[in-house]
Amino acid sequence: MMLTRAQINKAINDNIIAEFPTVPIQSIDVEEGFQRPSFFVTLETRNTESFLTNALREMTCQILFFPSDRNKYKEEAYDVQDKLEILFGLNFAVGDRVITIDGAFTDIVDKVVHYNFDFSYYEDVQQPESGELMQELKFNE
Repeated sequence: MMLTRAQINKAINDNIIAEFPTVPIQSIDVEEGFQRPSFFVTLETRNTESFLTNALREMTCQILFFPSDRNKYKEEAYDVQDKLEILFGLNFAVGDRVITIDGAFTDIVDKVVHYNFDFSYYEDVQQPESGELMQELKFNE
């Protein structure tokens, strides 16, 4: 079964909620206003390659963390960076699959933590069956 972006996003959000149970994840556009502290998670597809029987999907997850206090943010931001590095250091589970993280980058920009990680995975591609199935093959030797 193919992994959907919604399934991947939910698995990432579930990990964040487990580690930071009191910090909400915003689902609205952060430009429209938000509460502090809070997270905002987005998924971007960097590349998709289709093959005969499978497909490779390469993605980037960006996690933004908005500290409680815009003016006194460093210690809280550093703590969140450390925890995210541990939480998404090697891999994460989506249902019964484990996705390996290819690399991560974290920075603080405009007093907001930016934690990005790249991952890729293969999907089996179901080819639609056409025609009738062969019933019985007879051949002469």
